[in-house]
Amino acid sequence: MNIAGHSILTITQVANQVKYTLEKKYTNLWIQGEIASSKAYPSGHIYLTLKDGQSELSAVIFSQYAKLLKHKPITGLKVTVNGDLSLYSAKGQFQLQIRNLYPTGQGDLWLAYEALKAKLELEGLFAPESKKKIPRFPNRIGIITSSEGAVLRDIIQVLNRRAPHVSCLIHPVPVQGKSAAGKISEAIKLMNQYGKMDTLIVGRGGGSLEDLWCFNDEQVIRAIYNSKIPIISAIGHETDTTLSDYAADYRAPTPSVAAEIASEDRQETIQYLDSISERFQIASKQIITNYKEKIVSLQNRHGFFKPRLLLEQWNTKLNDMDYRIKQSYNSIINSQKKIVDSLQDKILLLNPKTQLRRGFAIAMDSKNNIIFSPDQVKINEDMKIQVSKGIIMTKVKEGKINNA
Repeated sequence: MNIAGHSILTITQVANQVKYTLEKKYTNLWIQGEIASSKAYPSGHIYLTLKDGQSELSAVIFSQYAKLLKHKPITGLKVTVNGDLSLYSAKGQFQLQIRNLYPTGQGDLWLAYEALKAKLELEGLFAPESKKKIPRFPNRIGIITSSEGAVLRDIIQVLNRRAPHVSCLIHPVPVQGKSAAGKISEAIKLMNQYGKMDTLIVGRGGGSLEDLWCFNDEQVIRAIYNSKIPIISAIGHETDTTLSDYAADYRAPTPSVAAEIASEDRQETIQYLDSISERFQIASKQIITNYKEKIVSLQNRHGFFKPRLLLEQWNTKLNDMDYRIKQSYNSIINSQKKIVDSLQDKILLLNPKTQLRRGFAIAMDSKNNIIFSPDQVKINEDMKIQVSKGIIMTKVKEGKINNA
């Protein structure tokens, strides 16, 4: 209806417009106050009133959030709540729809941690059934961590010791600070786009909740969850737990353990192949023995004394079966031998002496420490250059850091 150029609205239309404005503008609010009243209903919903010194606010905690609360609302309790404003259209009354409730006094970071954890857990980002299996025999492992510090060194040392034939692709990222979360999530996406890896390790050293906060960032957690490549998290010390740990396919207590989980020990692999070979030999001999016993049993039957032709046919089948089993056995052994030979060739390539014979050299300081960067030595300091057939003694004349 329209009167003198003015639209006349119904009560429902007004309520719907106000509801739309509230729900669009007032979302994800954090509010502190005191619980003036609280009542739980059989439906699981909890209705309560929050107040401060001057005002009151009606609120509701719907059942799906109420059952996740660690602290139940009690009259008189001072709380910090997180939720959205909405309008209860039937009575034209606006109310706060609470998702999380905490006793006032807990740290802001911890409150944000718990709130995001509850949200993502409800979405299923931490569900066990979404976890991907870590490959047992990887060809390439991706590492996302800082290029500085002990984490990268520890991972590389373990991989070189356990599985020197496995190649690594390292994506350096900051693991602390404002830009860290964006860089880490982007690195995970780029590794997935490249796609030539069996496992990803995402890690950093220990630190405070603030230091590790980038691994509690929602974009990092969603990048881990959406990764097609299985991810092992190795963040902080064993007692540190981030939301990235919950989203990862496997949580390792330390970076070294992450490297052990990602790689199968070479000696264990060789033992595994030996075990397969032994079991195959035993199974082959047992099959042959069983067939021979069947032949003997048939030969001993009275009805087969005369028809030698049938016996010869069985003998031919046995010989044929024996030949095929031996051929199959030899084929498998040769295949496994080629794998072992290939692994040995790769290990020889990693031998420093092999690299020296190809013309490479190793620079060492006066204390025999390997020099990786010009900032490890000083001008006029003694140096040793290890080449294939000896050592060259020299001094440092100039040092330049190449940032390429």
